Amino acid sequence: MPLRNLKEIKAVIFDMGDTLYTMPYSVSDYHMKFLREVCGEDFVVTYEELVQAEDKAEIALYELLDEVATGPNHEINHEEWLYFDRVLLQSLGVDADIDKKSLEYQRLWNDLLTSHPNTLRLGAKEVLEDLYHRGLKLGVATNWTQSPDDLLSSSGIRHLFQSLQWTLIRGYAKPSPYMLIMNAHELGVNPIRCAFVGNKINLDVEAARRAGMQPILLSKLKEELQSENEDVLIIKDLVELLDYLE
Repeated sequence: MPLRNLKEIKAVIFDMGDTLYTMPYSVSDYHMKFLREVCGEDFVVTYEELVQAEDKAEIALYELLDEVATGPNHEINHEEWLYFDRVLLQSLGVDADIDKKSLEYQRLWNDLLTSHPNTLRLGAKEVLEDLYHRGLKLGVATNWTQSPDDLLSSSGIRHLFQSLQWTLIRGYAKPSPYMLIMNAHELGVNPIRCAFVGNKINLDVEAARRAGMQPILLSKLKEELQSENEDVLIIKDLVELLDYLE
């Protein structure tokens, strides 16, 4: 399916992680660092083993949330993150003092997230302001563990968005189209007149397709990905949106 006429787009919805915002650190590298701090410098694990343990812990957390969450806006609490940490550590062979080590592991992550928050991508604010002043309606749809309202406000961009959707609960989170359909409803724009900007094909592009929106992928691999994704507008920088959207 070819690209639709982008001049018909009336609203633009954005993902946050690695789209509007970037993380100032490598999650995998900090996992490795914290594992050594909690389990000792002689603790050895490969990146492949870490990825497998992360996947197992994520599945376990999602299954827990399936049981306890009563709606999309469930903020993951301390005990639920401890459960994730416990499954992760046990998957890597850590059994001794598991409760104590899980607490320490979570403390290290909390300290990191407090001292190194997500950073607004360079040039993102200017692009958003330009789109806003062109009369386009703007929204956010993000797989996030808690409301990003404060983060958006501290970045000076919250007022630009007329719709904010966030969740990490399965069935609501991307690639489900739930958040995007809610965005369209709140913005008062038919989904086929909306574009969704994200950085992951399996989550963001898929959610846009399911919602009937125009997918826009932020990726440095434009040439490699374009042939298999003819319906997707692929951009290497957010500023390129200004060339396509009126």
